[in-house]
Amino acid sequence: MNELFQITFLSIVQGITEFLPISSSAHLIIIPKLFGWVDQDVLIDVSMHFGSLLAISYYYLLHNNDFKDIKSSKHHIGIKKLMIGSAPVLLSGFFFYDFITINLRSIEVITISTLLIATLFIFTELYSDFFFKKSKKNIKDISNYDMLLIGIFQALALIPGTSRSAIIILGALLLGYDKKSTIIIALALSFPVIFLAMSYEIYSINYYIIDYYASLKILISIIVSFLISFFVIKYFISYINKIGFYPFMIYRILLGLFLLTFFT
Repeated sequence: MNELFQITFLSIVQGITEFLPISSSAHLIIIPKLFGWVDQDVLIDVSMHFGSLLAISYYYLLHNNDFKDIKSSKHHIGIKKLMIGSAPVLLSGFFFYDFITINLRSIEVITISTLLIATLFIFTELYSDFFFKKSKKNIKDISNYDMLLIGIFQALALIPGTSRSAIIILGALLLGYDKKSTIIIALALSFPVIFLAMSYEIYSINYYIIDYYASLKILISIIVSFLISFFVIKYFISYINKIGFYPFMIYRILLGLFLLTFFT
């Protein structure tokens, strides 16, 4: 029963953090260490990511008018732009995955990246009006060149603690896009990255270990991650222009200071 509680708790964390600029990978590394839990296996990681993938797929394709407007626009985030924006992180992952896994999955690296991204974010928020005095870019203005630059930013998300959503949003803000558009760009680019990362993890699974209890854990992970991810996506987009990014960056700073105090 304790293991089922752990799986449920981590699935909630995955659902909350996957699409917010606070790093899901960092939290899934930190929390087991904090509570002295055994690290969840690849099977559970796959299940939780699959739940998040289902949530963004449902929201993107069926639920939200913002995405429907984008798809009907002449300048939309189609397959070509998704490929351009995803290429840098996929190539970086292919060449540096082993190095990152062996050398960078540490509390020290997570602490540094957590604090650094928060600092850059706050600086960008404070001075964005100075740099972009004219009207901000809209999602419909996005070009192949902008997608490539944002994709290069996304490649930095391979460093634990950076947060894929945070670094994409930061890159889009620096290019002059409004807050809501940066969220939609981050969500759109989550499709190929989550899908391919999940496919790689599926390839690594030992299917002989799947029994009734393992199937129950998989089901819990998918359902909980899906429900929480969907809730977060829906309300994050709706309220981002009202709340801004400061609450998330304050959280990152507090998290970084906590890690700096107790783990480094």
